[in-house]
Amino acid sequence: LTGPFVTEHEGNQVTLLPIQKRLRYLIPFGKIEQVITELKEQANRNPEGLAVYADDGEKFGVWPGTYELCYQEKWLPQLFEAFEKNSDWLEIITLGEAVNMKSAGRAYLPSASYAEMLHWSLPPTAFIEYEHLEQMLKDQNLSERYGRFVRGGHWRGFLAKYDEANLMHKKMLAVSKRYETLMRERPELKEKAELAREHLYSGQCNCPYWHGVFGGLYLPHIRQAIYSNLIEADEFLRTLANDELLHISLRDYDADGNDEIVTSGPSFSTVIKPSKGGVMINLAVNQHSAEVIDTLTRRKEGYHLKLDRAIVGQTTTNDTNSIHDLVLAKEEGLKNLLVEDWYLKRCFIDHFLTDDVDANRFQTSRYGEEGDFILEPYSIEKSTSDDTVELVRNGHLWRLGGVIPVKIVKKYIFKEDVGMITVQYAISTPEGQQVGVNFAVECNFNFQAGHAIDRYVLIDGKRPEECYLDSIGSTESAESYALVDEYRGIAIAVHSDKPSTIWRTPIWTVSLSEGGFEKVYQGTTIVNTYRLQLSSQPVYLNLTLHAGSPVEIKGKKEMLTVQSD
Repeated sequence: LTGPFVTEHEGNQVTLLPIQKRLRYLIPFGKIEQVITELKEQANRNPEGLAVYADDGEKFGVWPGTYELCYQEKWLPQLFEAFEKNSDWLEIITLGEAVNMKSAGRAYLPSASYAEMLHWSLPPTAFIEYEHLEQMLKDQNLSERYGRFVRGGHWRGFLAKYDEANLMHKKMLAVSKRYETLMRERPELKEKAELAREHLYSGQCNCPYWHGVFGGLYLPHIRQAIYSNLIEADEFLRTLANDELLHISLRDYDADGNDEIVTSGPSFSTVIKPSKGGVMINLAVNQHSAEVIDTLTRRKEGYHLKLDRAIVGQTTTNDTNSIHDLVLAKEEGLKNLLVEDWYLKRCFIDHFLTDDVDANRFQTSRYGEEGDFILEPYSIEKSTSDDTVELVRNGHLWRLGGVIPVKIVKKYIFKEDVGMITVQYAISTPEGQQVGVNFAVECNFNFQAGHAIDRYVLIDGKRPEECYLDSIGSTESAESYALVDEYRGIAIAVHSDKPSTIWRTPIWTVSLSEGGFEKVYQGTTIVNTYRLQLSSQPVYLNLTLHAGSPVEIKGKKEMLTVQSD
């Protein structure tokens, strides 16, 4: 890699500057002498050659220990001094000058990224196996010779590994398509649409679409920034097109081979997934540019095996360790928070729970589930109006005494004029059995800060004793709950037309960041639990969701009351 290369596609040329991995690891984590020795050896082999270095700016003061290393211990000034001392054979030039050097030849690049990224994109088991293979090559001193042939996954593997990354990506594509369509049909609006284009491009920042040894997808404030920009772009385009109507369409939104119900209107933009439980997987509150159900499902990660040997309270072990080599933890007890969810944590998830389940057991994701209404499909019935989506599932209760058929008719009713969504349930036993059930509807919301004084829960309009979003609680015979974010001026309220026991639990994930293992608040789970007696005559439930400012939510309780059919 001693000069620029040229690549082409269909005759269009691009000049490539090949970054040297060895220099990426030595700067700034190696000793100054190692850097100079490496460059000197290259110069001896090829005096007119080129060594390209380009890397993350965070290595120079942001990553743990690098501020002390680069500035307090003077590593960076010493490097520049060493360059000056060796200027008789070493010349520092800009990348622009490097591009104009004599080409080293023609090259064609595979669809790839740097080795760590391709490692991180693998599923957990393959992640561990890849690590073992790399270690085996190192132990046998074969890495230098054969390491180039070892490939991990593909960058797009993150979209298969993490549904949340895929949903962000598909939202971005949907907004991009809307922009292109409007520009094609109304080219005179191009100048006015410039702000929407800027927000769209901001929503393409790569950081939260992947995850590895850094927070990435696991950092909710970065995901929210992406969604905020995409929603703002979408809303700007909708306003520019003077579109005040509610649109309901059927298409494969998330590219999994199954159609989703996609709605778009002035108040909300939603995606409902009939193929898996009729769950709402996206809920954008357009006027507030907020995706309020952007939670993260708790997963097993390949690096969780290293948690047992993580060092707590230390930023680095020595000045030659790369960020990729450190195994650190920000606090004790993180292993106790490792939970693996078996379904996507979103909204209007339908449970039939065993009698021994409470809020604490529900949080562990190890509890008795009698129904088959979460991962299984609902069929789409013809809507009775332009603002209603009707889903039906003929499912079952799985009990020791036998299987009991249960039918759920689930309607999403969108009231754009008042900014409300009602989810109406009609639950029955088609074969006429009379059976008592613990029916529960789970919703998950994320207002970013779990333990901030300006983010809290209201139950029936009042703050419970423990009202932080990361608190655990259970309230009997309650009709409504609300999550309030005074910092951003937004709140979500859900009202039930029948009293229920309301559970609330935080969603904690354990992930790696440049500072080591850390717990991250990913949202709050709220569950309405009902004791129902089912028969051939349907039992009706209505849950009505309203979004707005905290003042609106607190002052409009009467708007949340909806009569049963």
